[in-house]
Amino acid sequence: MALLQRISPEENMNRWYFVAIQPTLFDKFAVVIAWGRRDNEFQQWRAIPAVSDEQARQMVDKIVRQKLRRGYQLIR
Repeated sequence: MALLQRISPEENMNRWYFVAIQPTLFDKFAVVIAWGRRDNEFQQWRAIPAVSDEQARQMVDKIVRQKLRRGYQLIR
């Protein structure tokens, strides 16, 4: 599980991004992603199915690396 945030008052940016591995009703492994702004209730969710736990972990690592390159900070 990873929780990231990107705050930049100059750019009016106050975002959060959440990534985790969870089972869904249809898949044993899925990468669940959620994102939105911290100053309102609007948010979006997405689940990406994975064949194995290893594939799901690789997807999470790739997503977190991309977000860190874009200026997000890892909270946990």
